[in-house]
Amino acid sequence: MSYDERLIGSKPSEEFIEKSRARRDAMFKRRFEQREAIREEQRSLNESSLALLRKSATGDLAIEAAVKAAKAARERSLAHAKRSLHPPQRAKVLARFHVGSVDVTFVPPYWPSQSTATTGLNATATVSVDENAGTMGFWLGTGNDGKTATADIGLGYYFQPLADNGIMDVYATPSFDYMWSGASTLDSWYNAAVIGLQIDQYTEGDEYVATPVNQSITLWNSTGGEDRGSNSGYPLSASTPVDSDHYYVIWVQAAGEAGADGWSAAWGSESNSFLTLTVPSISVHAY
Repeated sequence: MSYDERLIGSKPSEEFIEKSRARRDAMFKRRFEQREAIREEQRSLNESSLALLRKSATGDLAIEAAVKAAKAARERSLAHAKRSLHPPQRAKVLARFHVGSVDVTFVPPYWPSQSTATTGLNATATVSVDENAGTMGFWLGTGNDGKTATADIGLGYYFQPLADNGIMDVYATPSFDYMWSGASTLDSWYNAAVIGLQIDQYTEGDEYVATPVNQSITLWNSTGGEDRGSNSGYPLSASTPVDSDHYYVIWVQAAGEAGADGWSAAWGSESNSFLTLTVPSISVHAY
């Protein structure tokens, strides 16, 4: 689908998009490092009491049996997680224009897109983004050796307003399937995922100015249990002042984290999750 550049502005260069992706990568990693520092501080506070429990449990056959039971539960969760990830099906949306105030509905193929994954030790993070289909997803697993796995994914489009000064409203209703789970004995784990819109502002010379919108809406944030399910249309919306001297890159984004310590004979933990999304359209209303 092609859009009238008189309504949305000229398409940015590929070089600009690479810089935009690098900026989102840096932002994601900075947020992760800040949260990880907080979690490390909390883990260190809990470690003294857990260390005493682990020491007293060494050689305890009942505790070792509990570890084996937790591992068995983890294997069942892994079996669910390893199913083929099929993005949710959505009715096709037609692209549209409206002149007066400007209304544009962007549909796949999107441009740009991005995916980032980081892991520690033998943890696993798999990400996928298909801008032509409007789908994206991730799978995270901490594995037997534990530590952290993270993912950041996004799809979007660009827009340059006609009005010298105005307001831009953005709407999207992605659908998604998800699963998260964890298991532990004398230890702890966590699993979290967020979704939202991000809007970056640039000069006509492709210089980054600001990020007036960067949503991080919690889908789950858990340290116990497990869950799986779906959502047929999760409403996202944002509004920001805009002007015709700048253009804006609009992202539908999601991110996830899983953290655990792995397994020993007498204690351990593991955490896994997946999230698959379909983004049928991104609508812009500028006035």
